[in-house]
Amino acid sequence: MSIKPGQLITLEFEDREFEVIVIDPNGLGSNQPSVGFGFNMIERISGLPNSTSSAWVAKGVRANEQKWLELPSGQTFRVSEIPGLDGNIYSVLEVADWVSVIADYAKTKGKRKPSEAVRNKLIDFLAWFAVKGFYAAAYASLKGNYTEADNRAVSAWMKVRLEGISRRNNYTKFLQQHGCEECYHYANWTNRVYMGLFGKTSQQMRDEWEVVEGVESIGRNHIPEVVGLEAVAYCENQVIELFHADLEQAHDDAINFAKKKFKLGFQ
Repeated sequence: MSIKPGQLITLEFEDREFEVIVIDPNGLGSNQPSVGFGFNMIERISGLPNSTSSAWVAKGVRANEQKWLELPSGQTFRVSEIPGLDGNIYSVLEVADWVSVIADYAKTKGKRKPSEAVRNKLIDFLAWFAVKGFYAAAYASLKGNYTEADNRAVSAWMKVRLEGISRRNNYTKFLQQHGCEECYHYANWTNRVYMGLFGKTSQQMRDEWEVVEGVESIGRNHIPEVVGLEAVAYCENQVIELFHADLEQAHDDAINFAKKKFKLGFQ
């Protein structure tokens, strides 16, 4: 299949949909295209306002008519003006350049720094975006390849982890509202959930998930990390839903519901 500059593809990556534009069909080597995002796309996925990034380009225009995006820090990035195959003209930065732009802007201090809300979105995007590529490189090194099955497995794991972070924040706030003040209070309730679901503390389960392959005594009764994290997130959410006046009872009820839902029978 012939790859052409300006070719547009819709790519689904980690439960998000990206509009991707081909910059150069041979940008990374023969038949290995470089791709990028337009400004509207990067606003949608990272929270960096189109108006902000567009203003940086206006300041970065140079005498040779090549457009450059110039950050408050002074870093500059080439902006490619690409005729799309759909007839539109797109201002595009290569994907890795966008990641650098977001990282640089998140670190900006003083009057030009982003608002706290935008900064948090930028940091969340970077944390999310970085993991998949690292796993692809690790799998390629360990196994010699990175397969579609690997891709699906890592995607499922990341989805559960990221959803769990959001639910975990709600659970932590809930505990705080009901008298938890010290770190060990949160640790005690977390261990109550893990012990109820798996018969192990949270640290013991994390240790198991790290070493499960090749350990026969663990492998026979192993609960995959994806399933385990999903069960924990479900259980913590149920604690909030079921709570009336007794925090302990809410945890016990939530654990029972989660064990039935995820068929957790460790005993």
